[in-house]
Amino acid sequence: MTTKHSYSQPVLSRPKELQLAVNAGLAPGAANSSGIGIRGVEVVQSIQSVDNSVRLIADKATVARLYLDPATVASSALVTGELAWRRDGGGMTYLPAMNRVEVTPAKRPSLQEQRFDTELSINFRLPTEAIRAGRLELTVQRIYVPGGNEITIAAPHRFSVEFRRAPVLRVRAIGLRYKSLTKPGSFASPDATHFNFLKSYLQRAYPVATLDWSQLVVDADFINPPFASNASDLANAQLAALRAREISSGVDPRTHYYGLVDDDRGNKNCFMRGSAVYDPTARTFGLIASGPTGVPNGWTGDSDPSYADWYGAHELGHTFQRRHPGFPTGKQDPDPDEPGFPYPNGLITTVPDNRFVGFDVGDPGLPKPMRALPGDVHHDVMTYADSQWLSAYTYEAIHDRLVDEEVQLAAVVG
Repeated sequence: MTTKHSYSQPVLSRPKELQLAVNAGLAPGAANSSGIGIRGVEVVQSIQSVDNSVRLIADKATVARLYLDPATVASSALVTGELAWRRDGGGMTYLPAMNRVEVTPAKRPSLQEQRFDTELSINFRLPTEAIRAGRLELTVQRIYVPGGNEITIAAPHRFSVEFRRAPVLRVRAIGLRYKSLTKPGSFASPDATHFNFLKSYLQRAYPVATLDWSQLVVDADFINPPFASNASDLANAQLAALRAREISSGVDPRTHYYGLVDDDRGNKNCFMRGSAVYDPTARTFGLIASGPTGVPNGWTGDSDPSYADWYGAHELGHTFQRRHPGFPTGKQDPDPDEPGFPYPNGLITTVPDNRFVGFDVGDPGLPKPMRALPGDVHHDVMTYADSQWLSAYTYEAIHDRLVDEEVQLAAVVG
């Protein structure tokens, strides 16, 4: 009789071999397959199309998403993969995937369903050396069952993408502290969480690789609760005076100033609706804006600890000359100087083809997980709709404005 003890090992089952649909009847519609099919590889940072049409920013966190065709297999398996990449005609470097995906002929998600879910794509986080400025060549090197067989690829998949340099995003975040209504004898002031969520969102969602960030908390000079409708105008006036002093002392004039005003634990009398400085004669926004912050508790579909992130990205968007596209209809007035918003209902994509899908690379420090952002339910950050992110339209426009500011203010910096 065999006696079990603490060193006994379980019987290990080898991974099942993946059968390809090489014969009629194994997988309907895939009788002529000579290997596993690849639907595409999407190189994503914040927002992308499957043909990789959206600008890629050099040195910005990047993930390549590989989509397999489940119709080209005849049995189920967990599979993973390996990419090969090279720069400037040099030698290939091999990159393993971050995850495994199940491919099965019983479940055949569409390409759009795969794009909507990071668990349905094989994902590769590109290393720093791969994402510097210039052209990157990529090849799907192999698909395999971990610990098992390598899988034949039906057709080679090789392509290249271009990474381009982007200007630095310069933001000075100013918390405005005031006497609390909710807790008399104390002060309401945005805590570190709100600054951190805004900073992280800008790095993840905006078309930049580098964020020159600074923050400060000061006493509010002009605002006291309960806040009137002009409270953000008064906050912006204080920020304008502060900005003028600091730029005269050497702060880069390309710096955008943003004021955070805490909502005093959700007190309705302490919610300050945000705004940006606007010149109605020139019909342009300045580089100063302010807005509220607090815990969203599900507001606009937000369940994390702060709404400073998307709200601040909206108001800062105005400082890059982004305007209201007019969604939701009846809740946001369309700006007559923004006639060209290209997507229906304020979404971040065309419909029904869902050309664009948002992508959040995540931030383990918050924590925020990596996730896909389906374009048919996420809305542009310049709308008032739920589940906000940057559309390709807004992403490219903010990038172009950053480039303009580099040129327009270069003489002042010099």
